[in-house]
Amino acid sequence: MKNIWKMLSLFLVTLAATALLLQLTGGEALAEESAENWRQKYDVVMLWVNFSLLSFVLVKFGKDPIIRFLRMRRDEVAAQISDLEDEKALVTDKINEARQAMADSDARFAELKAAILRMGEKRRQDLIEEAENESRFMMELAQQKVGGYIQAAKRAFKEELIDASVNLALKRLPDQITDEDNQQLVEHYLDTVDRKISA
Repeated sequence: MKNIWKMLSLFLVTLAATALLLQLTGGEALAEESAENWRQKYDVVMLWVNFSLLSFVLVKFGKDPIIRFLRMRRDEVAAQISDLEDEKALVTDKINEARQAMADSDARFAELKAAILRMGEKRRQDLIEEAENESRFMMELAQQKVGGYIQAAKRAFKEELIDASVNLALKRLPDQITDEDNQQLVEHYLDTVDRKISA
């Protein structure tokens, strides 16, 4: 590779020297031929000479800095690409963690939903059972109250019936009961009391 650069440098130096020699010596000789023809040839030759000189200067003095610049730029771009790949991997990991967390939260949500439904169903059953017990208690209490009201009504009715019967008997019996009937009733009452006492 060094041999190629050396040969290229030698060729460019030779070409530049030839162009310089033509410039210094051949300007007058070319000018005498024809005024129109020599200028075109001169321009083409000078174009190639200038290009060769510029190429030589760039190769001789700019090759190493350009190569260093390109290598440095390549390393910078490679480092940026590496950083971006690391960043991409980090973001991908975070995305995967977020997806996993979302999947876990979905599973947790399903578990919580099932637990809440179970608790709600248990609470509903407890409320139904409590309502049934309370209604049963209230029915028993109402039946007791109704039974008490019926017993009170029966007693009141009996008392009124007894009072009415006694009043009616007191009105009618004195006219119809004789002293003899009264004596028999007293004896019958005393015999009943004696039997109850002796029994």
